[in-house]
Amino acid sequence: MDQGMQPLSGVKFAVALLALLALAACGQNTLLTVHASATTRTAPDLAIVTLGVSARGDTARAAQQAQNTRMETVLAAARAAGVEEQDVQTVGFSLEPQYAYPRNAAPRITGYVSRNIVSLRLRNLNAVSGLIDATVAEGANELQGIQFTFQNEEASRNAARAEALQTARARADTYAEVANMRVVRMLAITEPGGVAPPLDAFRRGLLSAPVAVEQSADGAQIRPGELEAQSAVSVVFELR
Repeated sequence: MDQGMQPLSGVKFAVALLALLALAACGQNTLLTVHASATTRTAPDLAIVTLGVSARGDTARAAQQAQNTRMETVLAAARAAGVEEQDVQTVGFSLEPQYAYPRNAAPRITGYVSRNIVSLRLRNLNAVSGLIDATVAEGANELQGIQFTFQNEEASRNAARAEALQTARARADTYAEVANMRVVRMLAITEPGGVAPPLDAFRRGLLSAPVAVEQSADGAQIRPGELEAQSAVSVVFELR
């Protein structure tokens, strides 16, 4: 695909260059619009672990009490692993009846299941494996997902913005040099459509659906890796 695109890129460059040469011959200032993009990779600095507790009881009250007791011990383990109180948020809760479906008879309730899902934000990524191991050991039996992201996503994009702008300026210098002109100044900088980095499969979500959790003898093996940030810019230069 890249080889097929090269001739077209060469034609575009030649056409733009001919236009610059014609304007330079007239002694006129020239406006040049350059489009550039950049992708940077940066290690994340925030982990969001979403996990839950489900418990069954013969009555709704019994299921709720069992779930509350187990969740209290899970959250105590999370705090001991480094999660601050303000970084705990309930993101899901349900209390549902369970039914039996006997043949030739109406369904009947056999019990209830109470489920509580929380998200835990952790800034020490080295502690993520320990957090999962500790909470599972204390009764967390659902793992909704693990995400790695940035505490300040805007700052993570700035490196990509800077690189894209540098690329645009380098291209403008190339055009100007070949046309025997020089870049006088930048007149406008725009980000077409804004900047939204693809964060590696939903910010490195390791699990996208609820699953039952069984503790491994070796503990959870978690690797944050790096996340991509992308930026695209359109820059208008004045050439002389």
